[in-house]
Amino acid sequence: MTDYCSPKEDYDIFNTNVFGMLNVIKAFLPYLRASPGHRTISNFGSLASWTGRAGCVLYYGTKWACSGLSEALRDELAPFGISVTAIEPGYFRTGFLNSSTSIHSEKKMDEYENTKAGEVRRMLESRAGKQIGDVQKGSKVIVDILTKSGAAEGKEVPIRIALGSDLVPAIRDKLQATENLLKEWEAVTTATDHVD
Repeated sequence: MTDYCSPKEDYDIFNTNVFGMLNVIKAFLPYLRASPGHRTISNFGSLASWTGRAGCVLYYGTKWACSGLSEALRDELAPFGISVTAIEPGYFRTGFLNSSTSIHSEKKMDEYENTKAGEVRRMLESRAGKQIGDVQKGSKVIVDILTKSGAAEGKEVPIRIALGSDLVPAIRDKLQATENLLKEWEAVTTATDHVD
């Protein structure tokens, strides 16, 4: 946990990104269960659902939570015919990184300026307005998938919507790094069973 965020800032980001999402889902679930036809809950994860990044610890934590909750909810709500998906966009050209809309911790610590956290903050600031993803194209893909029409006709709503050309290689890198980690440690970490 980064020490430059106050407990209130920690709470606020989780309250908005995670508990806010859960509260909306809980409010709608009785109606969704009672309604016939195609029903989908779509939550926003992110590229941050797959990676961790210095300087963005809380945001990345909330996005991992959104995707994990979505995956578990999908399994829980399947008996009611309700789909759940996590929309996980890469970098799309929105106002998200603009200095006028981005939110930073109230406290700024000079100790982090020459670390990976400072480097990431500067990189994100430099990407504002230069993100690779086109919002209109991304929105069209989301609508097609959620309505099972257009480019998604005949397909079921997937557990995740990995949205953007920059997200796919990031996920593949994460998968490969995870496979490498498992191979390196498997003999050690699996020697934990009872010997009966």
